[in-house]
Amino acid sequence: MFNKIVMAVLFAAAFALCGACASGSRVGADSSVGSVNVSETVAPKAAAKEVKGVITSFEKYGHAVLNIPIQDLLSNGFELGDGVTVEFSNGYRLKDIPFYNGYYVKKGEPLLRAYPGHKFAAVCINYGKINEIGGLKEGNACTIRLTSKGRYFREQALNSLSYSDNRSDYESDEVFANFRNVKVGDIGAGKLYRSASPIDNSHSRALYADQLVQGARISLVLNLADSRNDINRYTEKDDFKSSYYIRLFDSGRVLPLSLAVDFSSSDFKTKLVDGLRKLADMNASGPILVHCTEGKDRAGFVSALLEALMGASYEEIVGDYMLSYKNYYSITKEKDSQKYAVIVSNNIDEMLKVIAGVSDAKNLSREGLRNGAMRYLKSGGATEEQIRKIVSMLT
Repeated sequence: MFNKIVMAVLFAAAFALCGACASGSRVGADSSVGSVNVSETVAPKAAAKEVKGVITSFEKYGHAVLNIPIQDLLSNGFELGDGVTVEFSNGYRLKDIPFYNGYYVKKGEPLLRAYPGHKFAAVCINYGKINEIGGLKEGNACTIRLTSKGRYFREQALNSLSYSDNRSDYESDEVFANFRNVKVGDIGAGKLYRSASPIDNSHSRALYADQLVQGARISLVLNLADSRNDINRYTEKDDFKSSYYIRLFDSGRVLPLSLAVDFSSSDFKTKLVDGLRKLADMNASGPILVHCTEGKDRAGFVSALLEALMGASYEEIVGDYMLSYKNYYSITKEKDSQKYAVIVSNNIDEMLKVIAGVSDAKNLSREGLRNGAMRYLKSGGATEEQIRKIVSMLT
């Protein structure tokens, strides 16, 4: 991750360089992808550049990591926002996909990723496992060709996001840990909280989140990101300081669900609803915490599901989801309406479509969202009584 966010400077610089990138004159850059059609704004140009490598490993969520350093791509004339064609030795081919520094494509779409803080490039499918979809294996050879110079540059500039892992860059512990009490719909004050991980310190937030969790007297936790083995592994690290969280874990008050990132998958629903059923059967009265790693996407989906169940409006659910983008990236509707709208469209709208089983989330009424959430839970195996208990715990 970048050590310092300077969002305004990045955004302005990206657009200032747009003309140079369209002409193919600038080499080297950095950032991610979006879903805005700019074929009329940037005129793509073909370029006979290619880099070869192999798949060295697959990440937890199926992304194919290559032995091609990101810097090698940049040094060879590839820029973030270019269109590239990726071809593997097993015949799997991805034509003219974006080269981004983040997951700025819609669910199910591919990208060549140059993630901040990572040394090597990866080929990914957003919310999908490219290893399964493409039939890929470690050792498969890969050729990356530059096919459309600057084709996706505006999306890269529009969506490019990074945040700091330094506490001093944030106005409060709550903002840094993305910690908050969710108070929308019929959810009672002090009943539901969400946050970044209080146990995984990969973003230096665990201690702050743990102290906030203790201050809120959280008694039950839905850990969406980790398995029991993951949690035990965190406790063995030198920087482990999450004393309150581990006491909850040792007393059986943490439910580790280890969810993948594809919120539309049947496996995600099965594991999530199973965890909520266990939560309901515990019939506890104390505050509940929902978290993943950043407390943004998986926690965002589960929070939206519970908010919909509790009668929150579309606007309330979107507002709560976007607080995470305010906390991490200082993005608000007032400061940057264009980025705000793209994030809503690409992320929380897609989540609400899955929850409610509809094609257009924006037209959902409170009752439509509530009914959709109930259908989602029932289709995952929850009983009427378990749903009633969840509602009672949150009221």
